[in-house]
Amino acid sequence: MSSLSPILRSLVILIALLISPFIYSQKDDFIEGRLLDSKDETPIAFATVRVKNKSKGLISNMDGGFKIPEKLQKLGDTLVISSIGYESQEIVLSKLYKEKVNIIKLAAKVETLGTVTIVGSKKKRKKKLSARAIIHKAVEQIPDNYPFDPFSYVGYYRDYQIKKGEYVNLSEAIMGVSDPGFGYQDKKYTSIQLYTYKRNSNFPVDTIAARPYDYVNRNKVIPNATLDGQGGNEYTILRLHDAIRNYNIDSYDFINRFDRDIIKNHRLKLLPETSITDIKLYVIQMIKNQENYKATGKIYISKDDFKIYKMEYAVFDTRSPRKKTDITQSLYGTASMDKDKTEKILYEIIVEYQSDDYKMYPNYISFNNSFDVIHPPKFKLTGAIADIAKKRFEITFNNEPLRTDALRKKNYKLTYKNEKINLDSISVRKNTVLLYPKDPEVIFFEKITVSKETDKKNLFIKVKKIEDIDGNIVNNQESSTYYQYREFFVQELRLNENLLLGTSYMSKYRPIFHGQPMNTLENIDDYWMNTPLKN
Repeated sequence: MSSLSPILRSLVILIALLISPFIYSQKDDFIEGRLLDSKDETPIAFATVRVKNKSKGLISNMDGGFKIPEKLQKLGDTLVISSIGYESQEIVLSKLYKEKVNIIKLAAKVETLGTVTIVGSKKKRKKKLSARAIIHKAVEQIPDNYPFDPFSYVGYYRDYQIKKGEYVNLSEAIMGVSDPGFGYQDKKYTSIQLYTYKRNSNFPVDTIAARPYDYVNRNKVIPNATLDGQGGNEYTILRLHDAIRNYNIDSYDFINRFDRDIIKNHRLKLLPETSITDIKLYVIQMIKNQENYKATGKIYISKDDFKIYKMEYAVFDTRSPRKKTDITQSLYGTASMDKDKTEKILYEIIVEYQSDDYKMYPNYISFNNSFDVIHPPKFKLTGAIADIAKKRFEITFNNEPLRTDALRKKNYKLTYKNEKINLDSISVRKNTVLLYPKDPEVIFFEKITVSKETDKKNLFIKVKKIEDIDGNIVNNQESSTYYQYREFFVQELRLNENLLLGTSYMSKYRPIFHGQPMNTLENIDDYWMNTPLKN
């Protein structure tokens, strides 16, 4: 898709590589929980789950699930759970069960559209700020609200695909990130180290979905989009889709350059306010309609100091009808606003920041895009020969064809040197079909030998409209839609320090799990992989 940005187009080299995994040594002693809405019991995705009075924590998965090391329960710790639009809740870990998934319900907050106070010369008067004015103020305040000094964090990275609501090809890692601050270009100056990695064998491996994009044979493509592959590995691409961190460079359509284009490119609407913990948030809806494409999203900005806490954004292809199952694949809320629509999602990005020491630091980022794969035909030809001695052609299938279909002459097209070969009769022997031509003396007088390359090129056999005994049509290739996810969740934030030691940094241009240097972190057991709970 020519209108999509180079950042999206650069995904071609990045999807999943099937390689031998690094052995991950942590024990699987966890307490499992799941966060649900107290009213309708829907999962609460991307809620922040922190250990009280400690800097460690995690983010809930798309099904609201999370895992906490059992050792934290033995230490008597308490969890503090917060999510935009919900009442915060504290859970004493000793009250959670080890043998089952603990269901924790959060109550939704109901807010009203608020006002701000403007101080006049004699008295105070209340005036509503427009959506445009709020975003403009938030952009203007980025230098004050975000860190321009170095900071570091340790987090949990994963990439996977979703097929019919199930995880496949799940890879996970614990990584360290050292960011020099918002005054430096992220891709060039941020350093990353890889501490642990595993390809999770508890989830299915789909080798078809794991292969690279193929725009020559079109075996795996993002529909109605063109991928060029302009460098950067999976995590680099994920970071570039944080339009807040990269606010002054081009990111993705139609956010483009955040500080300049977000207002210009969208229709904006102020929605009822919400909050996280005790912080009141403006909620602004963004809509972009362009020929063949539609974008929709929300941005959450604090009322008092105009900090951007969260942004959701999804782009749809209005030319491609969306299957019912596609609706559930937009898992975190943005695309769910369009459940009654028929557009197919191209990509979705959700990024959230957390407040610490009066500045905003990354909390998590999720980026997913849809792609289609073509599956090999279940019923196909496996061989065709010309039997000169018996003056016939023999066609072999990988399964037994329906006899009624196989005996129909119109289902075959045979030519030699571009001249049609008419059939006299057909015989079926299990997986093999014998084709007897009319005037065989004329045809075989030339002594066709299909072992010769010249005769292979001159002999053409085409088969159509034949089903096998299992109902598969010959050479029929079915397609499936998958969703590719790349996600990073901060587990510990370290301010004003460079976390990374030594020089063994991850190459930003080599796939994450392919020949990257592994590093040692002394307190690695303080971090864990929040592996999704299996259904």
